Amino acid sequence: MANAAGTISSAGIGSGLDVSSIVTSLMQVERLPLTKLQNQATTMQTRLSAFGQIQSLASSFRDSATNLTKADSFSLTNSASSDALSVSASSTTKAIPGSYLVAVSALSSTQSNVSASGQFTAATDVVGSGTITLRLGTWSTGQTAFTPKTGSADVVIPVDATEGTLAGIRDKINAANAGVSATVVTDATGARLALQSTATGAENGFRVSVTDDDTVNNDAAGLSRLAFDPPAPASANQLGITQSAANTQATINGIAVSTAGNTLTDVVDGMTFNLGKVTTTPVTVTVSRNTDAVKSMLSSLVTAYNGLNNLLTNVTAYNPASKQGALLQGDAAATGLQNQLRAMFGGPTGASNTFSTFSAIGIEFQKDGSLKLNDTKVAAALKNLPELTKALSNVDTAVATNNGLAKKLTAWADGLLAVTGTLPGKAKSLQAQLASNGKDQATASDRIDATEKRIRAQYSALDKTMSDANGLSKYVQQQITTWNKSTA
Repeated sequence: MANAAGTISSAGIGSGLDVSSIVTSLMQVERLPLTKLQNQATTMQTRLSAFGQIQSLASSFRDSATNLTKADSFSLTNSASSDALSVSASSTTKAIPGSYLVAVSALSSTQSNVSASGQFTAATDVVGSGTITLRLGTWSTGQTAFTPKTGSADVVIPVDATEGTLAGIRDKINAANAGVSATVVTDATGARLALQSTATGAENGFRVSVTDDDTVNNDAAGLSRLAFDPPAPASANQLGITQSAANTQATINGIAVSTAGNTLTDVVDGMTFNLGKVTTTPVTVTVSRNTDAVKSMLSSLVTAYNGLNNLLTNVTAYNPASKQGALLQGDAAATGLQNQLRAMFGGPTGASNTFSTFSAIGIEFQKDGSLKLNDTKVAAALKNLPELTKALSNVDTAVATNNGLAKKLTAWADGLLAVTGTLPGKAKSLQAQLASNGKDQATASDRIDATEKRIRAQYSALDKTMSDANGLSKYVQQQITTWNKSTA
C-alpha cells in the first residue's frame, strides 16, 4: 500500500484536484508585482528614448546656432566672371568685394622634344647604350643658357644593350620620375621618341645629356641621337624642340603677373583665378558677399528650432478628450526646456540698436508656437550685414546682455548638453532607475520561483496524504467485505 502511494508523480493524481490550474491561478496573482515592475521598465525605457531624441535635436539646434556665431559665416563671398571659359574664379572669406579686370596674354606650357624623323622604323629599333642624364631647369631665349631648377638634381638613367630600344628607353625614362615623360610616336615616316616635361612653367624645361657607349657623345649615332643640350656643341643637340616651357602671362587690374601653371592663387587675397584661354579683351571678375549663405543659416536655425519645439510639444501634450497625457506630460525637465527655448527667441540683445531681437531680423513666432522667416525683413537685414553680424555673433565678456542672439543660444545649448547639463542628467537618472528596476525584477522573480516551488511542494504533499488515505480506505473496505463473506 505504501509503495502504491509512493508512485504518485504528478500533482492532482492523488487528490483528484486540477492542481496545475490552481497553481497557475495562484501564480498569476503572485506575478502582479513583477508585471508592474516590467511595465514601469518599459515606460522608463520609452522615456529614456524620448530624451535621447530631444538631446539629438538639441545638438542639431546648437550646431545651427553656432554657425551664426562664426565671423567667417558673414564673410562668405561669391565670384562671377563675364567670360568663364577664359577666366573663372573662386573666392574665400578673405576676398574683398569688388571687380577685377583679368587679361591673359599667354598660357603656361611644357617643353616638348622629338627625335629626328627617319632614324627609326619601329619602337623595337635599337638606339644604343650608355647613360641618359635629365635635369629640370629654365632655358634662356633661344636655348643659349640653362639654369637648373632650384631643388632639382641630375637624374642619371643607365641604358644597357638589352634596354636600348626606343620602347626600352621610353620605359626607363618614365620609371625614373624625373619630371619628364616619354612616348613613342609612330607614323608613315617611322618611329620617333617624344619627350615632354610633366609640369608646365619655364622652370620645368629640361636638358638631356648623353654618355654614349660608342665613346662619341655628340654625333647622330647611337644614344647620342637623344641628346638635347643646345649650349654644348651643336652636334650634341640631336632632339628637335617643338615647344618651349613657358609661364602664364597675365594682368590683373593692369598689374602684370606670371605663374608656372594656369591657376593664379593668392596673387589677390582670397582669390583663385583659373585661366583657360588667351583673351583679346579683359575679363571682368566680380566678388560680392554671399548673403544667400547667411539666409540659409538663418533658415537652418528656424528648422532646428521647429524640430525640437514640435517634439517637446508632442511628448508633453495632454488630450482633454481622452483625458490622457503624452509620454512626458508633466515632466518638469521637458516642459522647462520648452519654456526656456521659447524665451530665448523672445529675448533682446544690446549688441545692435538696429536688430535687437530675432523678430527685427525676420525670425517670427507663429500662432502655433513655431518660427518662420519673414523674407522681407530678412532681405532688409542682409543689406546691413555689419549690424546683422553684431546682432547675432557679438561677444561681450563684461556685459552678457550685449552678446549676440546666436551667441546666447549657443551658450544656453552648451549648458543644456554639457556632461552636468539637464539632458545628460535626465538620461543618467532614468538609466539609474532602470538599473534599480532591473534589480527589483530579479528579486521579485526569485521570490515568485520560490513561492511556486513551495506551493507545488504543498500540493504534492496533499496528493500523497490523500492518496494514502484513499488507499487505506480501499484496504479497510476490502477487509470488511472479506469478513462479511466469511461470516455469512
